[in-house]
Amino acid sequence: MVQGRVSNPPAAKAMPVYNLDSPELLENLAASQHTAIFELLHTGISILDREGYFRYASKAFVEMFGLPEDIRGKHVSDFFLTAEQGVMKTIRTRKATINSSVTKDNAQGVSFRYPVLDADNNLLGVIIESISTSIGKDALLGLQETIRNLEEKTNYLEGKSHKNPGLLHTFDNIIGESAVMEAMKKRGSRFARSDEPILLSGESGTGKDIIAQALHSASPRAANPFVTVNCAALPQDLMESELFGYGGGAFTGAKSGGMKGKFELADTGTIFLDEIGELSLPMQAKLLRVLESGEIQKIAHPGAIHSNFRLIAATNRNLEQLVEAGGFREDLYHRLNILELDIPPLRERVSDIPLLARSFIEWSVGPRRARAIHVSSELYQAFSLYPWHGNVRELKNILTFALYSLEDDGDILTIQHLPDRFLKELRNAQKERESETPADDVLNLTQVGAQAERRTLLSVLESTENNKARAARLLGISRNTLYRKIRALGV
Repeated sequence: MVQGRVSNPPAAKAMPVYNLDSPELLENLAASQHTAIFELLHTGISILDREGYFRYASKAFVEMFGLPEDIRGKHVSDFFLTAEQGVMKTIRTRKATINSSVTKDNAQGVSFRYPVLDADNNLLGVIIESISTSIGKDALLGLQETIRNLEEKTNYLEGKSHKNPGLLHTFDNIIGESAVMEAMKKRGSRFARSDEPILLSGESGTGKDIIAQALHSASPRAANPFVTVNCAALPQDLMESELFGYGGGAFTGAKSGGMKGKFELADTGTIFLDEIGELSLPMQAKLLRVLESGEIQKIAHPGAIHSNFRLIAATNRNLEQLVEAGGFREDLYHRLNILELDIPPLRERVSDIPLLARSFIEWSVGPRRARAIHVSSELYQAFSLYPWHGNVRELKNILTFALYSLEDDGDILTIQHLPDRFLKELRNAQKERESETPADDVLNLTQVGAQAERRTLLSVLESTENNKARAARLLGISRNTLYRKIRALGV
């Protein structure tokens, strides 16, 4: 029997994530005794495996979209141009998705996509439920209103509040096998056991929000709320009400029953204050009082409210310098900086770039298409020389540009697919290195390229524990080519 689990519904209609006890049950679900029920429904039902191949499609689904009668074994992208934004997004994120669809008669409809997970939270496949305008105008208008509400709520809540640890990152699924990343993850796992505040320090784009999720997932509070606040995104005049909440009738336009603040919502769980260096001094003073007492004073609300939370804060600024400049309270800094975790920049872990690139390509184009796309060793050389001021976020942006620049039938990403800004920054970085090197020691471009390629090979071999087959796959070359390069470069 399929067991439904509601994954924090942001609106009236819950978007469930289905749990099955074993992979075999996905096949059982598509068996005749179950599909006989599906065939009685006016809504279209289909079942896909975790790579996006159809296992079953009801008659209503096939007729709705004008598909072949037997599409079992065919990939969803063969029939739907928007598959990457729909089904494949559900597969990548393991989150239910909903959007409008167009039937073969150009009628408007709605498609719901639900991930199917096993008992260990591994993805087995996706169930699609599609509804066309034939269900009636009033019902469709109601569904469209539900969609609008869902989209508004999801856009607001995305990254703000999570209660299901299965939706959060863990240290096990954070990509990175370099020595500095392994050391950071081990230290983070130890810090997670404590209830002391954790301060995450790192440049913009290093993934501090992901590390915060992993810390919560590894903590004793993992089953409880994880609430995120971006201190730079909220206007300062709304910050107090957002953090601490307010009582009924606190101001014009306030909810009659008041509103819970983020700290109250984080009771028994974790609150993550991102970009904490952007808080105003008055808000810093209020935050310090909450940290010291564990009590929240709502606006226009009598008495204090106790909240049992664990605080994780993050910043890309030097808080010590801010303290010296008078922009950050020294007492709050010491209250936060009990357990500090430094997130290494990408340029200090270039051996992780092939792993990150492969993962992002799969996320962007789906596992099926990604298997045919490789990154040239020349491009990996360029990546190893690039300064990466934007870190992992910049790598994703550059790969996105490269993927869209790739010809429809292309399968190898090269330096020609990169944006001009990357090449310009790469040249500037090379000039800086040459200016810092004595004239007698300046290398020509051929030597620089060979050294970069050697560093890349060493990094990839280190990250794969000298597994030549895996290293060749990551580099997008054959094993014979890899062995030739190893010999030629003296690796």
